[in-house]
Amino acid sequence: MRSRILRAFARVGVIGMVVAIVVPISAGTAHADASIDGAGSTWVQIALDQWRADVARQGISVNYQGVGSTSGRVFYYQNQIDFAASEIPFTSAYRDATGSVITNEVALAAHRPYAYMPDVAGGTSFMYHLTINGQLVNSLRLSPTVIAKIFTGGIKNWNDPAIASDNRQLKLPNLPIRPIVRSDGSGTTAQFTAFMAAQTPDIWNAFCARLGVNVNPCPSVSLWPDINATAQQFSDGVADYVAAPYNNGAITYVEYGYAKQRGYPVASVLNKAGYFTQPSPENVAIALKGATLNPDLTQNLRGVYNNPDPNAYPVSSYSYLIVPTTTAKPFSTAKGTTLSKYILYMVCAGQQKAAQLGYSPLPGNLVQAAFNVVLKIPGHVAPPPLNQCDNPNLNGSVGNSKPPPPISDKQGAPPPTDGGGNGPVAGPLTGGGGDTVTGNGPTSGATGATGAKARHLRRVALGNTNTNTDLGTDTLTASSGPVTPPAQRDPLPLLLYVVAAVAALIAIFGPPTISSYIKQKRA
Repeated sequence: MRSRILRAFARVGVIGMVVAIVVPISAGTAHADASIDGAGSTWVQIALDQWRADVARQGISVNYQGVGSTSGRVFYYQNQIDFAASEIPFTSAYRDATGSVITNEVALAAHRPYAYMPDVAGGTSFMYHLTINGQLVNSLRLSPTVIAKIFTGGIKNWNDPAIASDNRQLKLPNLPIRPIVRSDGSGTTAQFTAFMAAQTPDIWNAFCARLGVNVNPCPSVSLWPDINATAQQFSDGVADYVAAPYNNGAITYVEYGYAKQRGYPVASVLNKAGYFTQPSPENVAIALKGATLNPDLTQNLRGVYNNPDPNAYPVSSYSYLIVPTTTAKPFSTAKGTTLSKYILYMVCAGQQKAAQLGYSPLPGNLVQAAFNVVLKIPGHVAPPPLNQCDNPNLNGSVGNSKPPPPISDKQGAPPPTDGGGNGPVAGPLTGGGGDTVTGNGPTSGATGATGAKARHLRRVALGNTNTNTDLGTDTLTASSGPVTPPAQRDPLPLLLYVVAAVAALIAIFGPPTISSYIKQKRA
């Protein structure tokens, strides 16, 4: 009897050792797809991080580092990453403040053929920190002219008459305004300055001339040209700075999702219909009906800025992925399989999370455009039929049935108040709260990436072919090494290793323990 028991446990030990060896191997084969690396825009990073966390559970390994749009493009043509994300395309001519050409991004990227692909829509918002009697105001209204004057130094105090005239619901304090700008080459900066160049050209041109940018009209910039401005690195940096409890009076420009994460308000911006609107998914979708697309899928936003719909949020735009269309190093067909799977998830099911993350889902025409780009990626998997894509906006329903805004949102109309003259407020200032991203949120640093430098350079580059011409030059001398973003971790392999380890322990210690127990019982 005893020998049969020992033989049975010996078999269990063999099985346990087999499990300990086989289970980790099988866990590895479940993740056989090649891992891919990307870098660039922080404007879109909240969404990209959420989507890569989602696909990690399917064994799709995508690393991404938010280092700014300009650095992302630099890392792409320096062969350090597989794909980039940017709100602005490669530019054919960078010039310094005197007009001298210093580089040509288009030429530098020519050895790695690429395509632009829309990934998500959103609103560049104006996140602010303004307390009145210890309460955080959430009803601030700003016109494009006032916004431009705030960030170019024309308006310096919160109780300025130009602000007060649109905020009669507030008893604005005698408090200095603290504009916070990006220190790195940024697509968000490019989006904001493109808006000013189009909507408040006199203010923007005068600002550029004052700083020594001797071109009129002054185009958009990706690097804020004022070296004396208060600057922070990346979208996380400016948002964290504004949200800090000691920074009452601060305001910045940042993608709406960053304010949403931190539970902080953003200003309602005056649109062409004369209404103050928020960057909600519906308002962004409505505004972007005025966008036109160039043949390479880059965007022309003049129609967005001037959209006459009363619900339109005027500072709305798309972001792009820059994806390779050949296997030029470091890309491969195996990586193309991974990248195409990631893209198909993001433009279909991933768009279901766009609104909760602070973005707006892509419309059907841009989903089809993304499918067409996927077909150009070496090693791609085939896109599904469009009617099988789970994007909530395929029928164009987002924003289509929204009623007109209340008359109190119209400029000049008396807005509702809380009864104390301060308008709606968000309650006592606690420095946090609100919605947060599920999964892995955006990182605030860039391991191994030195392209997005946390300092201002006086030198500004000038481009002349695109509304969103990128003028930032701080990252064109990038980088001391390849981007090494943190890898996504799937909990399944860890669980399998634990199971295998437990099985091995049982196999090793089980038989002698039972044998000792039997001896004791017989004794």
